[in-house]
Amino acid sequence: MPLTTEILPLRCGTIRAPANALEVDAPGEVVLPVYAFLITHPSRRSVVFDAGLARTDHGRIVGKTFHNDLPQGHDVAARLTAAGVDPAQVEGIVLSHSHYDHMGGAALIPNARIFIHRQEELRTLDAGHDLIRTEDSHDLFGDRSVEVFATPGHTCGHQSLRVRREGGADVLAGDACYYCHSLDRDDADQPYAFDKDQYLATKRRLVAMRAAGDFIIPGHDESFLDRIPKGSAVRASGLSRL
Repeated sequence: MPLTTEILPLRCGTIRAPANALEVDAPGEVVLPVYAFLITHPSRRSVVFDAGLARTDHGRIVGKTFHNDLPQGHDVAARLTAAGVDPAQVEGIVLSHSHYDHMGGAALIPNARIFIHRQEELRTLDAGHDLIRTEDSHDLFGDRSVEVFATPGHTCGHQSLRVRREGGADVLAGDACYYCHSLDRDDADQPYAFDKDQYLATKRRLVAMRAAGDFIIPGHDESFLDRIPKGSAVRASGLSRL
């Protein structure tokens, strides 16, 4: 049982796409990791932030641009099981937003309530889950240790998650920034952000949080695994990489 809240990154497939579909003026092609994150509270209650790809996404091409790869045993349920967690015992799924690569595996966590911002477009969600529409801030465990907070711009109702720890916090930013270096660009580097003014305001907020000591974890960049600071709640493992 952890003495503090812990975050376990679970790599749940990849997406191959032209780099300029993710970042303005970027050359060539990129292979993006897709992540879910297991968050375990000291009480042993657990939730997942984002749910990765669906099993049916393997080999699928979305919008003639995004090529999806989900190897056998890499879906969120298999990853949870490999981490010693029964997917049926996970009580919640916090969705950063409703894009397919962040919510596809939700059906594999059958008893979880889904937390999604009240302004986010629902798209297709498994009807068997209880749905909780969050406001701009939501205290997930009731003790202020884990906060879900609004980070709009990538989508209208995008949200991120902050795990408090000594000296700061760890922030699961979702697609509020794709890459670690996204926060070092002062432009609207995402070509297809829903609202670029909101996106920039959110990015600047994350930059300020980073300056205050928070560790910002982007949505599709595994290099954060090599930057985990001392005291972080993040516990990387073999499940965090291919």
